[in-house]
Amino acid sequence: MLLVQAATAELVSFRRSYGGAGDDTTLDIYVDSNGIYTVGRTTSFGPDPPNAFLTIFNNDHSHRCSVSFNVGSGSADEAVALTVHAGRIYVLGNTNFGPNPPNHFIAVFDTSCNIQGFRLYDLGVNEAVNDIAVEPAATPYLYVVGRQSVSGAYLAKIDTSLNVAWARFFRVRGGDDVANAVVFSGGRVYVAGDSNDGSSLNMFVSVFDTAGSHSATREIGGANDEQAFDILVSGGNIYLTGYTDYAGRMQEVILAKLDSSYAVSWIKAFGSATGNERGLAAAIAGGLVYVVGQSSALGSLDVLMAAFASDGSLSHSFLIAGGGGGDDVGHAVSSLGSCVYPAGQHVNLPLFYVVFDGEVNTVVMSVNTLTPSTTSVTPAATSPSPAVSSFTPNIDTAAAVNSFYSRFCPDAIVSTTTTTTTTTAGTTVTSTLTTTTTTTAYAIATTTFVQTSSIIVLLSQTSYTTIPTTTTQTLSTTTTQTTIATSTTTATTTLTALTTLTQSTTQTATAVTTIAFPEPVSTFILPMLLVMIVVVMATALILRRRSAQPPPPMF
Repeated sequence: MLLVQAATAELVSFRRSYGGAGDDTTLDIYVDSNGIYTVGRTTSFGPDPPNAFLTIFNNDHSHRCSVSFNVGSGSADEAVALTVHAGRIYVLGNTNFGPNPPNHFIAVFDTSCNIQGFRLYDLGVNEAVNDIAVEPAATPYLYVVGRQSVSGAYLAKIDTSLNVAWARFFRVRGGDDVANAVVFSGGRVYVAGDSNDGSSLNMFVSVFDTAGSHSATREIGGANDEQAFDILVSGGNIYLTGYTDYAGRMQEVILAKLDSSYAVSWIKAFGSATGNERGLAAAIAGGLVYVVGQSSALGSLDVLMAAFASDGSLSHSFLIAGGGGGDDVGHAVSSLGSCVYPAGQHVNLPLFYVVFDGEVNTVVMSVNTLTPSTTSVTPAATSPSPAVSSFTPNIDTAAAVNSFYSRFCPDAIVSTTTTTTTTTAGTTVTSTLTTTTTTTAYAIATTTFVQTSSIIVLLSQTSYTTIPTTTTQTLSTTTTQTTIATSTTTATTTLTALTTLTQSTTQTATAVTTIAFPEPVSTFILPMLLVMIVVVMATALILRRRSAQPPPPMF
């Protein structure tokens, strides 16, 4: 018996550039079935830039709406993160407006870019926030993380009316600890960041319950610097990504996996021998962990996107590069189904994918179990009215620094299962069942991109080549990552008949009942009886006549 599970294997890539004449950078992205939501910093739109912005695209990539907003004159605002829940978009940002600047804010919008609420928070001096997550409960809450100089990392729980439920400073090591990312999962709040043990930076994950009580902290690090910029929780596992100063090379992406008991399963360093790589964001799609960030392997910075399996092996990796150089950075990534949406900034068009031949190495680092000190804090909250301006960005038009996002959908996995059953019979009856399962996964097949390019960059492990052109170029690459796993199970049962071998046969019998005379007597039986009577009488008459004849004369 052959069972084949297959899907059409197709790689789909799309990119959208948007912005204005100034500098525009997307710092976070969120994607769901209702739209593509991005936030960041703009000097192209709104009064008194730089301003924070929100831009929403429909799922067919058409522009829905955009707004810029600032809290006050000279406030230098930026939107650093967002989350979406129940038709409301919660935007987290930093501003120089208000007492003891900088301060931070949360702005609430509907899915048509109409502002619904705004709150400004003050922690004192030298504060900054970095990420926001939502607890999707019947009564939802928001969780915000960041840092304040001297006080350490910052975590706050805020209701959807933007009132602070509780807030904490916590120190894994000291006052310069930073919380860079937060995620809510399974009733717990997971925070990732970096601490300073006095000799180098280390990355950490700290876990809190919804009341703000500390549950666990693991600090991971070596002799060189490590920082964690994003965190994922999936299937009971925790993934941290950031960078490490890899010995003998330079900065490389770090990806660490911890299990549900916070034990480290593995730590991987990924990068090139000639450039610096950083992982700035992570998402899960199609069973793979995607890390998005930056690489300088081609000279200037390019967007890095690498996909890892659950065992830490590399599935595939690309650079998203802009023709003509310039710094391109992937600041954020989101996922929907099996597709990932990296987002960030770029300088030149077009943007195209370059297969990145990076190297993965397993690294060993110290893991420390620590208990942070915590201090309750009450942020001062006010509700100013920000200046909100609608705008329409230029789409796919090169400018100084533009925002971008890309949609990337890798090949579907093709799985084949084969089962073979063999049965033999005799006086001794032996039945053998052999099951063989073979699964073959094709991560990436042939990939072809066609774009009008001013330059094509082809990367090898040691060098790169530029090919100037002014016509439409086709960049074709083939990378196949094949994984074959085969398992065989054999079960044998033997039955020996001592005297006789009885064979049982099952038959299906169909019973049919026939009625001899279905017609009424008047129409069938009575005429037949009359005919029979006539025949009998005629026969009797003939016999009588034969018997009444005289005997023949005798001579």
